[in-house]
Amino acid sequence: MWELRETSEFEHKFEELPPDIKERFESQIKKLQENPYALGKTLGYPWFRELKNDKWRVYYLIYDQLVVVLFVGVSDKKTQQVVINLVKNNLKAFKEFVEKGAKIL
Repeated sequence: MWELRETSEFEHKFEELPPDIKERFESQIKKLQENPYALGKTLGYPWFRELKNDKWRVYYLIYDQLVVVLFVGVSDKKTQQVVINLVKNNLKAFKEFVEKGAKIL
């Protein structure tokens, strides 16, 4: 089983999603605990992925050596590239965050 973790920014943005969209993502997220590569679209690297429901996206990073999936962002289609760039620019900080013990889902 993979450990699912989230950043506080992710938690805040996720809570703002419409209830039906949130439910769909929650169902997908549970499936990632078994295999984080089974769902989602890769974003340039196999370990950087997104889940999509309607116009909403959830972004996550997979840390194979730590057996951790870290949820790092939420966006709509309009702000998708901004969030992807933010994640890519902060990969080192996200790894340190996971190594120190990020919030567990």
